[in-house]
Amino acid sequence: MKRVIFLMALSVAVMSCKGPAGQDSSGEVIDMTIAGMVSEPLEFEGKTVRFEGVIDHMCRHSGDKMRIVQLDDSEMSLQVMLGDLMDEFRPEYEGSEILITGTFRTQVLNMDELAQQDEDHGCESTEEALKLMAERGIDPNVRPYVELRNYTIR
Repeated sequence: MKRVIFLMALSVAVMSCKGPAGQDSSGEVIDMTIAGMVSEPLEFEGKTVRFEGVIDHMCRHSGDKMRIVQLDDSEMSLQVMLGDLMDEFRPEYEGSEILITGTFRTQVLNMDELAQQDEDHGCESTEEALKLMAERGIDPNVRPYVELRNYTIR
């Protein structure tokens, strides 16, 4: 419980350092890999990041998100929230390379919430994903994602 409260307080403190419109205080865009971002997610909270990947999955349930896998490591992936740009994406983009610029965010979860979210979408990979995250030293209680600002399909 103390750990969750600490993470929530840390997230609030980090978020208070960002400037207007979701930009970090420096206005800098940080070029990253997916592995680099998810290995230390709270370090990048609120920062503008740019990364490449392959569109692995477009959500057909809500249409507001997609999963991007790292170019050189298909086991590393990150969810991208499409926001106002969601009408520009189609399922046929799956498999395309993409360059993404967006605001990195984290959400602190507990395991029951994570399991419920995946169950609602018919996903069967919760336990496998958590195992892989633990093997890579990633805290499964922190869900990293990116709010999309700009993209280029390659």
